[in-house]
Amino acid sequence: MKNIIISISLSAFFLSCSHTTEAEREQQKRADLELQSVMQMVMTKNVPPIDFEFNSAELKASSYELLDKVFEILDKYPKLKLIVEGHTDDVGGDAYNKKLSLMRADAIKTYLVRRGIHPDSVRIYGYGESVPVLAEKTEEARALNRRVEFRITTRDWATVY
Repeated sequence: MKNIIISISLSAFFLSCSHTTEAEREQQKRADLELQSVMQMVMTKNVPPIDFEFNSAELKASSYELLDKVFEILDKYPKLKLIVEGHTDDVGGDAYNKKLSLMRADAIKTYLVRRGIHPDSVRIYGYGESVPVLAEKTEEARALNRRVEFRITTRDWATVY
């Protein structure tokens, strides 16, 4: 009797696998490679910029494509946790810049949560102008300092920061 059940189970498994067409398998492979690419960008901090309206925490439409890919990674791998770190340039006061950078990080978290990510899996920090990429007072340096960085971890929050 066990042999019959196992045989039926294996037959059902192989039949369900055969329903996947070559095109569907290829499409899944491409999607997985794209997710790996985004994951690699996040891990190496080579992430395209997240754009916001000037002097605002409102996301520009150009940012949604990348954020949707970040969502897909977090959705596919629910054990991952995301740290969103907001930074600004040195224009404006320290307190204002810290608040703006935190609001921008929060806008990203809000977007991901609305898409379906659990709020406890995303932490946000706003550093204002305190962690510049470049210390020069040029427009190019300021543009690089206005950024959002992502960190991904599987560690328990109590052991992070």
